[in-house]
Amino acid sequence: MNVTIRRAVVGDEQALTRLNAFVHDLHVASKPLYFKPAVPEDVAAWFKGLLERSTVRIWIAERDGTAVGYVSVFLRERGENIFGHARQWLELDQIGVHPDDRRGGIGRALVDVVLQAAETDRIRDVELSSWAFNKGAQQAFRRLGFTPTVVRFARESSKA
Repeated sequence: MNVTIRRAVVGDEQALTRLNAFVHDLHVASKPLYFKPAVPEDVAAWFKGLLERSTVRIWIAERDGTAVGYVSVFLRERGENIFGHARQWLELDQIGVHPDDRRGGIGRALVDVVLQAAETDRIRDVELSSWAFNKGAQQAFRRLGFTPTVVRFARESSKA
């Protein structure tokens, strides 16, 4: 795998938008009542806003200077309350690898960067969620050592 991974910076919005389209299109096709087609300019502005936030980290995987994958994480914190201890975790929000580059270790390398960042920052947990329809992502996450911790149920009304 001849890929380098670096932190994304303001200016990487177009590359992130292109990579995000592969993931988002799957969601639109699978859950059109929830997801709508995205306007690339709006997605780029959204990524720019994320890159400007101190609680967001995004990494890009590149091959020969071309972005082939990315991962974004949010730093989450919850204070102690009567039910639980204070905690801090990284939420892996999005991960995407160009379809031509999948199954080549890029996703694993991106997750490894996130896990290393968590370890460096002494953050114990890295969490993520996946839509139930996305069985391929769930299998990949299991191969990467993630296990389900919460199962969320929904009952969709037949009336809209």
